[in-house]
Amino acid sequence: MQVDPRTIARDIPGIFDEIFPQLTPSIVKHFNSQAQTMPVRALPKELLDASTLQRAMLFELAYSVAENILRGQFIDWTACCEATLERQRAYFDAKLPEQFDTADKEVAELVGKNLAESLQQMSRSHGLPLVERPDIPGLEWVGSGKGDFALGECLIEVKCTAKRFSSSDYRQVAIYWLLSYAAAIEGRGTEWKEFALFNPRSGATVRLTFDKFLAIISSGRTKIDILQLFQSLIGTRQKK
Repeated sequence: MQVDPRTIARDIPGIFDEIFPQLTPSIVKHFNSQAQTMPVRALPKELLDASTLQRAMLFELAYSVAENILRGQFIDWTACCEATLERQRAYFDAKLPEQFDTADKEVAELVGKNLAESLQQMSRSHGLPLVERPDIPGLEWVGSGKGDFALGECLIEVKCTAKRFSSSDYRQVAIYWLLSYAAAIEGRGTEWKEFALFNPRSGATVRLTFDKFLAIISSGRTKIDILQLFQSLIGTRQKK
């Protein structure tokens, strides 16, 4: 059975405590303190409260809106609905309503425009084309998956939350790096060199090189050490 890499990062206890023992709440706070803010439209609380959709579903819809905009298309709510449902069903037993309320569309459009315009700005400032849904390779029983966006060797993960980035957000990019490094070692992919966490609600952006990130959270282990430990842990789990 293939397990999605997001599930590995979120739900399997013990793995990250052993591989990245320094990814503690205080270190997460340190990373978040380095966040920069991109200019975005504010999301009024009363507008958000007026939406009846589950928050994960609502912001998945905003992501679909952003994809329309990035492709130079008008917002096709039917297509956005279908894309949202397809992605949500991959991880949750999700059902969308037959139609969206005005508030749902207004929130999704506002956040989607924030996301699309910020990504376009990042692309222009770095002189690199934006890649939608970059491939995340699998390893053994860890399945392959898709990231959110990429610019060259920089992975961009989008987090629509009222809070700051969490330890699970940093675990997710760590597992994506691990899988890319394993693929690069085996000659079937390339290694991510940087990552950016971006929140289109607040404009908060944390961007780090993986070398710096790993040096802080891996307790002095080399990349090869990290990969070998990860492989031993997932191999042990498979035997159980």
